[in-house]
Amino acid sequence: MLPKSGEIPLQELDCKLPFLPAMQSDVLAAGRAFLFEQETVVFREGEKLKWALILVKGAVRLFHRNHNSDRELMMYEVAPKAPAKITCVTFYSAEYEVNMCAMAEPDSILLYIPVPVLEKWADTSLEWNKLVVESFRSIFDALVCTLKSVGTTNLEERILYLLKCRAQREGSDVIQLTHQQIANFVGSSRVVVSRILKEVETRGEIELQHGRVKLRSLSSVESLAV
Repeated sequence: MLPKSGEIPLQELDCKLPFLPAMQSDVLAAGRAFLFEQETVVFREGEKLKWALILVKGAVRLFHRNHNSDRELMMYEVAPKAPAKITCVTFYSAEYEVNMCAMAEPDSILLYIPVPVLEKWADTSLEWNKLVVESFRSIFDALVCTLKSVGTTNLEERILYLLKCRAQREGSDVIQLTHQQIANFVGSSRVVVSRILKEVETRGEIELQHGRVKLRSLSSVESLAV
């Protein structure tokens, strides 16, 4: 299902697509682009989608939600590594259901391309197939990091590692995340995360602010092998 609002003209989209001219023509003819001004659910687990999503700007996190416990576990996050590169959010066929949920961060831009167009590219474009392989490699690496983190580190270490990674990505020691959002990232409850954050704050490593966390010292997670 396409978003109900936020569509932007493709002609105004400066995303430096790494596509051949014929592929760019396909995008202009059949693609749609949407700007998500607020944090927005892009799709939910079990939905059948007729569009493939490519991230142009911002970030999208993909996660599993346990409806019985009302908890989430982040599987991986997609963010462009450079302005000249786009990243596929997920790959699927219109015949299958997606197996996780996706949430776009504020000010993210997603390019929607009909699945038949991607199927044509798979048969005709070496450039597209290289992008698919590269994206799958990035997703696999991210999933391995998630499994290693969950299986070999405690909850406090996972929270601190999350904060450190977000700080590096955003280039700021102030991370705009609520306690509930952090809990969703690490697959825990808000109450437990709040208690751990308070304990870390008493050690002087972070400063808790309204809706955000300021990093002071994260030396304790520098050696995390994830």
